Amino acid sequence: MKCLVLFLFLVPAVCFGVRGKPVQTKEGILSGFVLDQELGLEVFRGVRYAEPPVKNLRWRAPLPVKEWKGLKMCQLFSPIAPQNVGKGVSEHQSEDCLFLNIWTTKTNQPEAKLPVMVWIHGGGLNRGWGHKEFYDGSSFAERGVVLVSINYRLGALGFLAHPGLSAETGYGVSGNYGILDQIEALRWVQRNIEAFGGDPGNVTIFGESAGGTSVSVLCSSPLASGLFHKAIIQSPWMFGYIDNMAESNFAHLKQPLANLPSAEELGVEWASKHTTDTGPDGIAALRALPFSEVVKTVGYYRTRPTIDGWLLPGHPQDIFSEGKQADIPVIIGTTKDEGNYFSGFVNFEERSAFAKKLHGFYGSATPDVVALYPGETQQELKAAGSEFVTDAWFVQPARKLLDGMTQLTSAVHQYQFSRGYPKNPKLGAPHAIELRYVFNTIKEPENNPDSQRLSDQVTDYWAQFAKTGNPNRNGLPNWPAYSEKKKAYLDLDVEITTGEDLKKEASDVLDEATVGIYLR
Repeated sequence: MKCLVLFLFLVPAVCFGVRGKPVQTKEGILSGFVLDQELGLEVFRGVRYAEPPVKNLRWRAPLPVKEWKGLKMCQLFSPIAPQNVGKGVSEHQSEDCLFLNIWTTKTNQPEAKLPVMVWIHGGGLNRGWGHKEFYDGSSFAERGVVLVSINYRLGALGFLAHPGLSAETGYGVSGNYGILDQIEALRWVQRNIEAFGGDPGNVTIFGESAGGTSVSVLCSSPLASGLFHKAIIQSPWMFGYIDNMAESNFAHLKQPLANLPSAEELGVEWASKHTTDTGPDGIAALRALPFSEVVKTVGYYRTRPTIDGWLLPGHPQDIFSEGKQADIPVIIGTTKDEGNYFSGFVNFEERSAFAKKLHGFYGSATPDVVALYPGETQQELKAAGSEFVTDAWFVQPARKLLDGMTQLTSAVHQYQFSRGYPKNPKLGAPHAIELRYVFNTIKEPENNPDSQRLSDQVTDYWAQFAKTGNPNRNGLPNWPAYSEKKKAYLDLDVEITTGEDLKKEASDVLDEATVGIYLR
């Protein structure tokens, strides 16, 4: 299920279709798969970018991939990171999961200098993989972009913080291994993307949900400085968990944050299911566990990026507010009905139960927040809870990032994606609905001409932004920049329109309710 190492004289001329020409990278020779000979479109599946993070390398920063001899055939996608997946998912899992995929039309043409886009998948930092069928990079490649998608460590294997792990490093920190994987993938891109026709000086990172969270972290991290030049942050998941609707999903390494224990405390609690020893022997015992046991320990591991003062100096909202993030062009946006994706988890018998859920985080500000979302019946409270998720988990945090960007010289653009499901308009435009539009992989395009037209426009905006840092070009409706004075946004629907001050009242109240909470 990964790139097969074969010597040149053993490689068949045809393997799973037409094999592409050999490509020399800094570490060795690769060969991909030709998707369209006329366009020169090729895909390289399962390209290793780091050494396997297994055995003693579990819960350590990734090591760069070593050089190899011979030819690696990259025609099959790699295993996905260990995770709990839903029924019907047959993807092979392995702790050896640090691979990426590349779509390009300019293999072996370093002079092409095409813009590069690096996709970071979502899934709550617990699930997902970069080669889902609707993340196909062909449409971006056809628009003159080199598209890279990556896998990174998830769940406890990717984000466990623990005092025993912190003691091992020279920095006194732990956690964020999945983010370090993303950084290592970006370093691989810097070393090698010219061989695929890409420009290492024009790299755009983009991601949705936990992928958007990751992009906000990378924009805030000194360790990622200079590895990318533009960013698209789609529905950044900056706050909230279903069981505790109001709870930070960023943890401080050693101190509690509102109603959340420190990252190390959370790690010790998780590890106690296997060992109470927080020293080297306890860590050795945890490293000896099969990865399947690590995944099974808590089911859906409550994964969080860790504010550790090294990779991540503070909460991205505060870093952006202080103007200390990367000064690069950015697009930030959300969907109109984000919370409807989570509505099955939002159930309250009475209004007081809703308020009680929020009080642990908001404290004395709870009445002001709850007042934004009226309702008394169960059905009304479900709608209220879903709208709270839309605003508090996504829209208001996105506005904090947007407002922070206005302090810098680089332009920032905001969008709201409002196109709902044609066959089920009651769902509205929930979390993640824009993904097939972004990648131009909507289902049955011949039966959905309005959706296909919008998808073409969205992909065009994203590709144009990657090329120039400005999503505008001839043939697309004008997308005004977001500014301190004019908080403009583009509404992406069958008819594309513009607006100002998206969800202003709710965001203002939530701003006031969260003042100073994340600072330490």
